[in-house]
Amino acid sequence: MKSTVTSCSYGTGRFQVSDKGVHYHGKDKDGNKLPAMWICSSLHVTAKTRDEKSGDWGRLLEWLDDDGSSHQWAMPLELLESDGLEVRRELARLGLNISPNAPARGLLAAYIKCWPVDARVYSVKRLGWHDGVYVTPSESIGSGNDRFVFQNTHSVEPGVSVAGSAQDWRNNVASLAQGNSRLVFALAVAFAGSLLDIATEDSGGFHFRGASSSGKSTALKVAASVWGNPQRYVRLWRGTTNGLEGLAALHNDGLLILDEISQIDPAAAGDAAYLLANGQGKARATRHGLAREPQRWRLLFLSAGEESLSAIMERGGKKSSAGQEIRLADIEADAGANLGLFENLHDFADPAAFAAAIKDAASSYYGAVGRQWLGLLVENRATLPEVLKADIEKFVIDAVPINAAGQVARVVRRFALVAAAGELATRFGLTGWPEGEAIKSARTCFDAWFAGFGGMGNLEERAIVSQVCGFIEMHGGSRFEDINATNDQRIPNRVGFHRNGDYGQNEFLILVEPFKKEVCLGLERKLAIATLLRAKILIPAKDGKPTHVIRLPGLGTSRVYVLRYQVANDEVSGSDSRK
Repeated sequence: MKSTVTSCSYGTGRFQVSDKGVHYHGKDKDGNKLPAMWICSSLHVTAKTRDEKSGDWGRLLEWLDDDGSSHQWAMPLELLESDGLEVRRELARLGLNISPNAPARGLLAAYIKCWPVDARVYSVKRLGWHDGVYVTPSESIGSGNDRFVFQNTHSVEPGVSVAGSAQDWRNNVASLAQGNSRLVFALAVAFAGSLLDIATEDSGGFHFRGASSSGKSTALKVAASVWGNPQRYVRLWRGTTNGLEGLAALHNDGLLILDEISQIDPAAAGDAAYLLANGQGKARATRHGLAREPQRWRLLFLSAGEESLSAIMERGGKKSSAGQEIRLADIEADAGANLGLFENLHDFADPAAFAAAIKDAASSYYGAVGRQWLGLLVENRATLPEVLKADIEKFVIDAVPINAAGQVARVVRRFALVAAAGELATRFGLTGWPEGEAIKSARTCFDAWFAGFGGMGNLEERAIVSQVCGFIEMHGGSRFEDINATNDQRIPNRVGFHRNGDYGQNEFLILVEPFKKEVCLGLERKLAIATLLRAKILIPAKDGKPTHVIRLPGLGTSRVYVLRYQVANDEVSGSDSRK
């Protein structure tokens, strides 16, 4: 921060800046000097700012508040083209003392506009990577030819802050996490967000799901300690998707942490998962009707709650899609050691005491390790892509079963990136963990997700098989008529017939319209047919068509879908034993 007296001409007088503040030395109409007019406390205009397309010009302002804390603001010049009220409000909010005198307040805008400055910096509206430089809210980490500063246009305060040293964090937070798969995984997720660009991997999220007081929020706070004060860094799901856009952009190339997923509007839950993982906000228009560039981001997000995304959507009357569920990988929070989320209490009496200890450590030592991590990434960025690629591919090969569906392969890469990030942080000396700790934890969490996912096939295909077979199981005895039934054995509201197949299995002959309108309700029928054929539940006709032409009692020759599915005999015949 500058402290020497400097001045410049303006009108018939001069602006002067010193440790005592910004003053204007003017003259009256007769040319006589007037008493110096105090405008504000010491405020320095240090550079002209503009974006990477040479637009959004502004000024870089720097000052100290009354506590001696330094502030920096890349102020857009357009804010001065009205009465300057927005500028004064923001400066006052961040601790600059401004004169209550109306003429002096008016001169503040003139001072910022007219102060001569030659230095140039790029202002960016997204944190994260810019040409090999990592931009944080307070600084640019890297030695590129250009200087970058963050221009916060989202009116959301960044949660990045520092307390203690990286060594303090390693000895007090990372050391307690060791041996606890969910805690190690959460910390590795915190490191992994800044690797997405380097590894060219997709955005996505992880969700710890479990009962109240199982340790989910503890895991989120521990992860937050990599970047800032957990009390401020952890956000809530509660809010609108528009609000999430601002949060996502503010955590670009980093980690967004969202607690209490049950607080989100069930009708908006699926859209929110898509929004965060897809990395782009809604297209909007300016007040002049022109298209405004949508906000963009790359990030990992970590979530927690008592319900899964699909359960919340069902509560709102919606069915989750596979695309939504794989974007937010659901992990059972309970680690299976009868200790909730934990497995190793490090000699603490019980899970509550351990949780209190690690949360207290995370609230005492935070942020410094994230700053050191970014410095090491910048220093080693040229060699990291190949290292990460090898680590990710090895994890994928080891973790994914042969013939697993593409959805599984897509999610496992996200777990693999987290494992690679945790191992890289360990090699950099940041965690104090033994080699392989992050890989083991990521594999444990992936296995928990895979078990909950339910198998190797695509989620849509499993949902189709489940719905169709579930329909048969539910209505086997009440809506499927025995093909050999007599007239007095007819059943009402019939969807089809059942018969004994060639191999002793039940075959269900479903009429075309009920198949379309009831059995496949809500499904894409062509996909359902293809899936059932692959699963060998739907038996094709000899000509290869999915329907058979069969003579049915009371209906004559009709087209039907023939499904071969074993259901208990009493379910097919019905409890009233129509024979």
